[in-house]
Amino acid sequence: MNTKNKQHKSRRLPIILSVIGLVLIAGVIAGFLFQDKLKTAVADVQTNIENNGKPQFVFAAAQFPDWATSGNVYANLNDTTGDGGEGKTDVPISGINISQCKAGSNCSMLVQKCDPHDKNNTYCRQLDEDTTDTHCSVSAYYKEQTIDPSVAVADELKQWSKFGTTPTEVGTKTLAMVTPDGSKSYQFYQYDTNNKDATYKRGSAFGFIPLSNGHIEVRGVCWEARQLDEVLPTLNAVSLKK
Repeated sequence: MNTKNKQHKSRRLPIILSVIGLVLIAGVIAGFLFQDKLKTAVADVQTNIENNGKPQFVFAAAQFPDWATSGNVYANLNDTTGDGGEGKTDVPISGINISQCKAGSNCSMLVQKCDPHDKNNTYCRQLDEDTTDTHCSVSAYYKEQTIDPSVAVADELKQWSKFGTTPTEVGTKTLAMVTPDGSKSYQFYQYDTNNKDATYKRGSAFGFIPLSNGHIEVRGVCWEARQLDEVLPTLNAVSLKK
């Protein structure tokens, strides 16, 4: 069994956003950020999604049946250390992960029917099969930390270099997201990480949306950088409400 197959079988439902997406900081980049080693967290989501006291991301799932998400996940700041260098304001307090499945899979419905506690659940097995390493995923996180987007971009690239990554910019797209501050446009920077390791995805993109009370961090990852444009319509269907 080759490395890629081992990695694929070692995961269970990689499309489900778990706590890992809420404690990773912006400095964890390239392959480390998007290894897709996300634990099954449907139960965690179900117990946390009713937390109406925190901002909530909304995804127009009906428009994208081949993209699946388990919804919002919220971090309990009392359980975090804020190791990102900015204290706990650098820790996402809410986030959403949305992953691409095989065309025609209608995987958004599989998420609703998957019971991760049932090892024989056919919907979970199908969900696992429909989400592969060759597809893309996007994430959005809300942080209470206020930022300057240009500084955040520069800091991001500095972090990449610390990990020995020398990315090649392949494009910059202007996107928009509806937020509590109204519709906000932002730049989405797309890169080829030039990663030679077959277990890591090469296409990586990010953008930052400053808000009056915090900011939104948007990320995308694909197996190849040339696939990154596939995530743009999906990101445009994400909004944040309070």
